[in-house]
Amino acid sequence: MQTPLKVQIPDENTWKEQIKCQYACPVHTDARGYVRALAEGDFEKAYLIARAPNPLASICGRICGAPCEAACRRGAIDQSISIRALKRSAVEESSASTLKSLEVIEKIQESLTRRDCVDADDGGGLWDAISEGTLRKAEGKSVGIIGSGPAGLSAAHDLALMGFLVTIYEMEPVPAGMLYLGVPAYRLPRKLIEAEVEVIKALGVNIRINCTVGKNIGFDEIRHSHDAVVIAVGCKRSRTLPIPGGEAESVLGGVEFLRDVTLNLPHTIGNKVVVIGGGNVAYDVARTALRRQQMDVAVTAFHERKGMKVTLCCIEKRDEMLADEIEILEGEEEGIARQNGYGPQEILTEGGKVKGVLFYKVISIFDEQKRFNPKYDPSDKVVLEADTVIFSVGQRADISFIDPSRDGIQLNERGAIISDPQTLETTAAGVFVAGDLAYGPRLMIDAIASGKKAARSIYGKIMGKRMEFKTAPMHASLENYAREKGYERLRRQALSAVDVRDRLRAADVIIEKGFTRGQARLEASRCLDCGVNTIFDSSRCILCGGCADVCPELCLKLVSASDLEGGKDFDDLVDFMKKEKEADELSAIIKDEEKCIRCALCAQRCPTGAITMERFTFKECLQ
Repeated sequence: MQTPLKVQIPDENTWKEQIKCQYACPVHTDARGYVRALAEGDFEKAYLIARAPNPLASICGRICGAPCEAACRRGAIDQSISIRALKRSAVEESSASTLKSLEVIEKIQESLTRRDCVDADDGGGLWDAISEGTLRKAEGKSVGIIGSGPAGLSAAHDLALMGFLVTIYEMEPVPAGMLYLGVPAYRLPRKLIEAEVEVIKALGVNIRINCTVGKNIGFDEIRHSHDAVVIAVGCKRSRTLPIPGGEAESVLGGVEFLRDVTLNLPHTIGNKVVVIGGGNVAYDVARTALRRQQMDVAVTAFHERKGMKVTLCCIEKRDEMLADEIEILEGEEEGIARQNGYGPQEILTEGGKVKGVLFYKVISIFDEQKRFNPKYDPSDKVVLEADTVIFSVGQRADISFIDPSRDGIQLNERGAIISDPQTLETTAAGVFVAGDLAYGPRLMIDAIASGKKAARSIYGKIMGKRMEFKTAPMHASLENYAREKGYERLRRQALSAVDVRDRLRAADVIIEKGFTRGQARLEASRCLDCGVNTIFDSSRCILCGGCADVCPELCLKLVSASDLEGGKDFDDLVDFMKKEKEADELSAIIKDEEKCIRCALCAQRCPTGAITMERFTFKECLQ
């Protein structure tokens, strides 16, 4: 007996989840919307769509971890759309992105009022509520934010839009936290960061730099000065390993090293640098160290003349490394040596100074319970010469300014702040967390999302009404729907990089080149436009099978309803259709959504007009 095929009756959530790029984005950016706008050549519309839910959109176009791209359904067919690079194109080629301060905000509000830049649940509900006057502004209420990283900045942005008076307390001499101090200049231009910060300051946000909580101002004083407080300090301290020699001179933390380089603070690294770690930050450290050693000689002469070397060492094998593939490959191009599958056991010293690192071969990384618990083989060891060792094996937050008993903020057994996962409020009333403190180290876009979430929770707490948004689904039939010629055969456009010899001539040479306008439009045209769906009218269908015959991806199939199962909703539908059709046996057309490329050939082939192409949109509205 044949096993019935499981099917799903689509509902509102089904249509939303099909737009995988947007569904995967923590701030619900309508990636499909701005990608399709780029395909049409409307770069300004694309920028406004990207910017509406994300106050740091231009930065995300450079360094976002891009969960949207990882989820892209085109990736199941060949390769995903280059969404992050396309966001960069939208920023660089849009006149709207060059507007100053409040002009950017006004442009977004204007576009949302016209509704010509938003056709999905884009996080625009707050903008709508402000434009329509349905949001009661928090006049005279203030919020203090500790930390000006992506979580703190996004919280400040939204709180200011809600009418709060916002002050950010930043311990560093520059705002933006790890964006400015932890991301190397060859990946993220400093002017871009400064421009985004200026927009947020133009909303009325006050940023107090060189203000360390617990030193320049007390935490209790901040609490007494504001109606609510957000702690968004991030993980700005390096973790090290408890191995012999770890306290020697020239043993550094990766985060601190990057900070010192950015701020041009005194620091010394030698000719033989060993970086311990295998993630993206470890590569940031290693590649920055390489640039600090020598930036004005050719790569070949770099090693031959000076005897300089940077080696990255990690316990993972090459194919298990946590770093992005592009980081590993570019590191190799620049001359970063690599030692895989060995773990550090001791930093060898002489006269208190580093002279090498002892490594053992890794037997296993995790134990039987899948816990991190590396095992080593002492008989297989390697000693690497070194005069500088930089740890990049993780990061931690510094919350020493908090006194749990005094402040009423409970910590868990690991010393992390306990907070409500839904509201992000701590055990101290009116004190919230955001970013790394809320969820642990994650992507920048997760930090932005948590800042926005904290802002909404604060509004509800202070104004006495929870800021809840309802998503209203809409759909419209598309007449004369058509796609770009040959879009289904286009390969992903490759991003080019600056020649390796030119990269090392200055620390701020941007390595990744963006798309030209033509390349951006071509890459954007590969988008499958997942907000468009084929809708079948069973009352018109004559079961001719023409749609299945013409489908290039073979995603349609005509079957007997008795060969299907799909739960109560499906059974109810079958019972209803049997009564309507007065038939014991029903046929059905099933569709594999993962294969559909929205080519519309089925709709064009249908002789009765039973198939239409319809766009589904989701507008976020304040309840």
